[in-house]
Amino acid sequence: MGSIVVIALVVVGLEVRSRLLHDAARAIDAATALERFRSQTTIAVITSDATSPTPTATDAPVAAPVTPPIGVYRYTTTGTESIDALGGATHAYPAETTLTVTPDGCGVLMRWDLLKERREEWRLCATTDGVEFETSGLQFHEFFGHVESEPLSCDHPVLVAPADRSPRPPVAPTCTLIGAPWLPTWLVVGADTRTVDGQTVPVMHVHMTITNDSKYFEHTTIDWWVDAHGLPVEMTATKSSLTDSGLVGDVHYNETYHAVLESLTPLR
Repeated sequence: MGSIVVIALVVVGLEVRSRLLHDAARAIDAATALERFRSQTTIAVITSDATSPTPTATDAPVAAPVTPPIGVYRYTTTGTESIDALGGATHAYPAETTLTVTPDGCGVLMRWDLLKERREEWRLCATTDGVEFETSGLQFHEFFGHVESEPLSCDHPVLVAPADRSPRPPVAPTCTLIGAPWLPTWLVVGADTRTVDGQTVPVMHVHMTITNDSKYFEHTTIDWWVDAHGLPVEMTATKSSLTDSGLVGDVHYNETYHAVLESLTPLR
């Protein structure tokens, strides 16, 4: 969940330069995300009741941890991402973004579309200890028509929703992002509650930081408040990094966002 943006643009002549320097920031609405979800998910899986509903603050604890119900979740969102290369560009995030949950491996794949040009992907699995953030993911950026699809890989999963709702000490998996070292520290701060569409929801506060003070630095702080299934109910982040692009010099990237879940019931 860090941000390393590598811009590799080759500008040949004025015509090519004009084409490459066109930047866009396009929203993905809920209807589009739902259409994609339905096209990629079988009817049998969509109508399955294999996952449990999110408990309210007065409910008994979930008997066994399970990952979030599949579907498309909507988030009220504010934030931007920006780079300073090629004269600079800023993408403002739309007022509503979508997180799509689909079956994957031992649990689910979660795809958060902030824009057509910006998304995050991560995986969750349920264990006897709770719900874990798995070892592979993806960060996607596009500026000036140049795509950076950044695979993420870690050496072990991270527990983000403990079944016993107790805090956990910091853990620091060894990760790579597009093959380069990427070293987050995760901390399960403790139990809390959030209100979603008038309903009080028990959550766990999870805090992640990256502090890299080298020449090509990254400073990232992310806070999640997740329900018993690992579904983010609220997400905030501030990110800043400097990357050697190789062709257009050093690229400074910044991102901030705040996203709040609108409903516990996904679109299907």
